[in-house]
Amino acid sequence: MNLSEWRRLATQSVMLLLVVVVCSLSFSEQFRAKTEKTVLADNTSQKKTEKKKAGKETVTAESKTTVKAAAKAIQPQPTQQPQAEKQKVVVIDAGHGGMDEGTSSPDRKCVEKKYTLLISEKVIELLKEQGVQVYATRTSDKMVSKKSRVGTVKKKKADLFVSIHCNASTVGDYTSNGIEVLYAKKKIKGYDLTNKQLADILMDSLSKTSKLEKRKVIQRSNLYLLHYSKVPTAIVEIGYITNKKDMKYIMKEKGQKETAQGICDGILKALEAGK
Repeated sequence: MNLSEWRRLATQSVMLLLVVVVCSLSFSEQFRAKTEKTVLADNTSQKKTEKKKAGKETVTAESKTTVKAAAKAIQPQPTQQPQAEKQKVVVIDAGHGGMDEGTSSPDRKCVEKKYTLLISEKVIELLKEQGVQVYATRTSDKMVSKKSRVGTVKKKKADLFVSIHCNASTVGDYTSNGIEVLYAKKKIKGYDLTNKQLADILMDSLSKTSKLEKRKVIQRSNLYLLHYSKVPTAIVEIGYITNKKDMKYIMKEKGQKETAQGICDGILKALEAGK
């Protein structure tokens, strides 16, 4: 092979090599672009998947929250009980007792301490039937000091205090008769009901049940129970023990029941008025 042929062969080889190099570079560039496109597509697909999954999780979380809220809403809520109203407290005082007999009829057949206790017991029974919390200053024939009676009112935190007595006229006078209610003219701190109002209510109620005459409501602020009691207080004089008609009425069971009913009705009205 001569020199010219070697040259021609060398030239062809170089040309072929150049073609191979160019083709290789072109293929490599196309492969890289395709790979980047594929990777980009995969990344985009992955992001869409993740976004879709995140959205689904958000919806699921919101759904769970909604379900919980709905379940809480339909659960029975504890009923708030209204605050119970404070039970009213009354103290009933049977006048006199023990060695202190009080007044009596001219023939001594009717003694005040006995009948004030009998009527007090009936008043207490009637009040308890009406749901009133009631206490007595005495429940038997025993002597109780005036200070102790007022002390019971304070100790029991009473709303009302009613003392029951029998009246008597001066010696030789047997004509005075009927019901009287005594009160003290003073302001009772912390109470809307006044002593005078309590006395008027008791008199009105007694006039409807008792067969005895309705006399009057009298101011007697100097009496111990009326002066020292710190709650609305009244003394009920249920009749004149020195009057024959009144005495017979007080001694009879029917008279005692009617008198007790009038006092009970008056106390209930007074408690209502004092709210």
